[in-house]
Amino acid sequence: MAEQSADGVGGAGPVLIHQFDGFIDAGETGTQLIEQLLDGRPYTTVARFDHDRLIDYRARRPAMTFRRDRWTAYETPSLELRLVHDDTHQPFLVLSGPEPDVEWELFAAAVRQIVERLRVRLAVTFHGIPMGVPHTRPVGLTPHGNRTDLLPGHRGMFDEAQVPGSAAALVELRLAEAGHDVLGVAAHVPHYIARSRYPDAALVVLEAVTGATGLVLPQVAHALRNRALKTQNEIERELAEGDSELVAVVRGLEQQYDALAGAATRGSLVAEPAELPSADELGEVFERFLAEREQGDGDR
Repeated sequence: MAEQSADGVGGAGPVLIHQFDGFIDAGETGTQLIEQLLDGRPYTTVARFDHDRLIDYRARRPAMTFRRDRWTAYETPSLELRLVHDDTHQPFLVLSGPEPDVEWELFAAAVRQIVERLRVRLAVTFHGIPMGVPHTRPVGLTPHGNRTDLLPGHRGMFDEAQVPGSAAALVELRLAEAGHDVLGVAAHVPHYIARSRYPDAALVVLEAVTGATGLVLPQVAHALRNRALKTQNEIERELAEGDSELVAVVRGLEQQYDALAGAATRGSLVAEPAELPSADELGEVFERFLAEREQGDGDR
């Protein structure tokens, strides 16, 4: 299933960062962080997974280019494990690409083999989840896995829930069952901008990951911080020029967040009934806000 090469991996066990496109990733939190980790940074491909076995092309059709009278290009899906180094030359591994559509158990077993062969000391994954929080408050995090102690000050939202699975979640589960250290990080993204890029969430996840792993990535943090500032300014401008109903929603979410923060540190974000619009009304306002924001981005 995977072609492997251990060249260049040695010494103390590296950290494995894994994130796959296709599952919930509000604000494109995980996607942004993976892009920044690999952007302009030399890497070596350690393993390639067989995308023809794992990807359903009819569900996610790869792009092809047609020029004049013929096909000229095909974007081959790529699910790869890369060896990267941080700013202190400390090695770490990045496994990313499209989420497998099939053979999850075999895929998880292959990742476990890689973890054991390369002596990975910690496997980390992350994504964004839409939450009823305002963009004017700090991004909350929900840690999971058997090493949540690496993120002190954060806690889970509930005791138990059954939710749709993902390949990343199964990898985390199977690695933990095999006795390996795993850490997952879910960033809380305001649900009214969950379909747009939200660099604040990616930045907070990066800070959590570097704090837990010891990786040194100041350039990545700098790039995300600049993008986060720009995005916050854009949102505030849209609110100032936009719908008063959306402003009222944000203010209501602020009151709800502050009330919860006073009772518990980033606990459940389900508040007592408040003077907020209904779910349908919120959906209308948020859809209009997103449409206007996307139209504005196209005009600039």
